Amino acid sequence: MHVNAPVFGRTWRQAQRIARVELALALAQPRWVAALAVVVCIPALYVLIYLSSLWDPNAHTQSLRVGLVNLDKGYAYREQHVNIGDELAAKLLQKKNFGYYPMDDIAQAREGVRQGDLAFAIIVPPDFSALALPGRTADEGRLEVFASAGNNYQTFQIAKKFAEDLDADLNQTLNEQRWKFVLTDKVGQNDLAALRLAIGKIHQGSQSLSTGLQEASRAGHKLQQGGGRLQEEVGKLATGAQQLGQYVRGLEASLPPSEDVRRIRIGADELAAAHQEVDKALGSLHAGSVKLVQGVEQFRQQQDSSFLGALRYGEPVEPLQTGLVEMRDGLQRTQQGHKQISQASEQLREGVRSLAFGVRDLRGSLQQTIAKLPEANQITPLQTGMAELTKGQTQLDQGLRQLHEGSVFLSASTEWLVNKLPTEVRLLDGSPEGLAHSVASELRVISPVRHLGAAMVPNVIPIALWLGAGIAIFLIRSRHLSLFARPYTRTAKLLGKASVPAVVVTLQTLLLLVVLWAWFGLAPQGSWRLPLLMLTAALSFAMVLLLLVRLGGDAGKALAMLLLALQISSSGGVMPVELSGDFYAALSPWLPMTWLVRGLKAVIFDAYGGHWLLPWALTVSLGCCAAALATRVGRWHYRRSRLLRPALDL
Repeated sequence: MHVNAPVFGRTWRQAQRIARVELALALAQPRWVAALAVVVCIPALYVLIYLSSLWDPNAHTQSLRVGLVNLDKGYAYREQHVNIGDELAAKLLQKKNFGYYPMDDIAQAREGVRQGDLAFAIIVPPDFSALALPGRTADEGRLEVFASAGNNYQTFQIAKKFAEDLDADLNQTLNEQRWKFVLTDKVGQNDLAALRLAIGKIHQGSQSLSTGLQEASRAGHKLQQGGGRLQEEVGKLATGAQQLGQYVRGLEASLPPSEDVRRIRIGADELAAAHQEVDKALGSLHAGSVKLVQGVEQFRQQQDSSFLGALRYGEPVEPLQTGLVEMRDGLQRTQQGHKQISQASEQLREGVRSLAFGVRDLRGSLQQTIAKLPEANQITPLQTGMAELTKGQTQLDQGLRQLHEGSVFLSASTEWLVNKLPTEVRLLDGSPEGLAHSVASELRVISPVRHLGAAMVPNVIPIALWLGAGIAIFLIRSRHLSLFARPYTRTAKLLGKASVPAVVVTLQTLLLLVVLWAWFGLAPQGSWRLPLLMLTAALSFAMVLLLLVRLGGDAGKALAMLLLALQISSSGGVMPVELSGDFYAALSPWLPMTWLVRGLKAVIFDAYGGHWLLPWALTVSLGCCAAALATRVGRWHYRRSRLLRPALDL
């Protein structure tokens, strides 16, 4: 591009004259000089105050008061008494990463956190060892870290990170102890032999069980068959019982009435008594006949002794005597026959008596038998029960078969288990520490940063430069010039007006560099690149702010502060801009502070591959564009030189 030398020389001389006037006005009074000195120091003071507060916070964590409440009662584990709470408390007090304050009351510790006297509190419950050591379930041992996010969110984040690290450390310690026990356990081999022996006995028992269940299954099958036959016989028995009942009832009904039997017995007694009377009468007749025979014999003998009597009575008496003898003999035979009849009647009487009593007893027995015989409604439950018994026997047979099949499977499984069990215990190779924590991520860092304070330097410098440039611009009357500058070129007017802010921001940048090098010991990768980038950014920011004031006056000043807040949120300095939302992520590439932060990180930490030229070039382009626009926009107000003092109200 061709530059007209006379025009450039004239413009430069005009700008120098305006600059001399502006500087003279700024240095006219000592208080204004003092104010300028304070303004020059403001960015350095801001950086000094801000970075000092967070330069290395890890070195001051001992100032955080942390309550430590240990109520753990310990636990007898593997015949050893272990108290994890005591070990943890001793380890923390020895580590001294925080200002631990031992306490005995949980409520007091929590109240201390609520009131802000404690940053957070670590509470070890009484059953901590008893729950943590056995490891029956995940996260069973609960260690409480009591913190308040509302009191101080950063303290809450520290407590949260501490809780995570403490969990990992405790779990690793517990795992090391458990692995140590496993690796040093000498009982494992004996336990394995005992296990093999026990499983072998289980296998033998399962075989015996299988054999017994097989026999039981056979017996159950036979029992089922016998139950079926028994059910048939019970049916026959029920039918026979019903028929027997009917027969006995019919037999009892066919017996003669008791009164008839009694009359027969009485008749037999009377018949026997009559025969006795007849026997007596026959005896009397026989005795009378004997006497008649004797009397006739005597009479005949008397007549035979007399001749006359023999002649007269001898012949008639002989037939009489013969008849009487025959009658005597007949009566005698009759008496003997009647005796037999009497004996027979007596036997008949006894027989009838026995028959009567027998009928009576038979009737009573039949009645008792009828009473003992079941009724039809009583036989039906017997048949139903027998059917259920048969059904149960069938189910028992099926169950025994299934048990037998299960026992066969159990025997095969135990045999497989016996064959699969190792004959000896092979201990793991390695140490308890290695087995408990065998994997670790290796973090390989490029562009290393010492600590948080150093990491914040590229984020704080742009804010300090913008703040310093803004105060420098606000010192001057950005829209006013001396009357003599009315005919000057626009470029000369802008350059002359920007001379005081340029000097101020240059001094601010140099003082800021001194603070960074001397106070914080910042040693950037390229010692000349950092001053160049910072000075370029300061001048460019001054031009941008001057443009805003030229456009809107006091409203431009307010817009400058809003733009500062927007750039802080969108530059990705505090956190990755992607985490701030889509709006800030889309806006970030178009803001000057984003590229300045990127360039500073490239210069200080050799980040982004050390590529700082592009951010520097963009920053220079921003300043040039802002200056070019500032010459074209806005309107100048002209006053006498003595009226153009700095915009200070001291």
